[in-house]
Amino acid sequence: MNFDHLKAELRTAKLIPIHVKDSPLDKFARELDFVGSFQEYIEAVTVIGIPYVLVLTEILDGDRFLYLGDEDLDFREGLDEIDLLSIAPALKKFEKRIGQIGMLKLLAPMGEKYLAYYINEDWWLEFIKLWEEATEQVESDRTEAETRARESRESEDRRLLGALSELIHDQHFVSLPTQRAMIAYAGEHIPELDQIDDNILRAEIQTLSAKIKAKGLGRKR
Repeated sequence: MNFDHLKAELRTAKLIPIHVKDSPLDKFARELDFVGSFQEYIEAVTVIGIPYVLVLTEILDGDRFLYLGDEDLDFREGLDEIDLLSIAPALKKFEKRIGQIGMLKLLAPMGEKYLAYYINEDWWLEFIKLWEEATEQVESDRTEAETRARESRESEDRRLLGALSELIHDQHFVSLPTQRAMIAYAGEHIPELDQIDDNILRAEIQTLSAKIKAKGLGRKR
């Protein structure tokens, strides 16, 4: 049945159709987003007989102009705040809106669910679009920087482990009696090895020790 025809049939039967965005397959949604005008929302709430509506407000504050990383984290160690105006200068015109309400969210309780309706100011929608683009750019730049740093670190790790493996040609190194002594000797000759994870370093030393024994390199001549 055509949806518009369905609504017309319901109104003919003196029933008010209340259209919500949520999928009929989603049984666990607490909020049902109303589809229609504000007046239609009021009509729906009135017909249902809901005596009150909760009003939530989204106010633009100064922190919106800063990139603070994951807001759900209790701390952001090592993450500096980034001024989004440096990424998207167009955001500056919204500084005069600080303290103003940009969005209203109405919630009409219906048992265990709520009938929700959103009212967005035009300037708020424009701000959010620019804000999302700016934060996505920051996150993209940060991801690229982290990727470059990781690749550089991995390259340096490979270089250091390569230098470590060359110690198999060092007669004093191959003559050392324990792996602990080998680690100490390697650290003295290749100080940068302290950058390598301890588990990786021990595994490499074990491998070298096994090779030394297999080739008989540590035997006194």
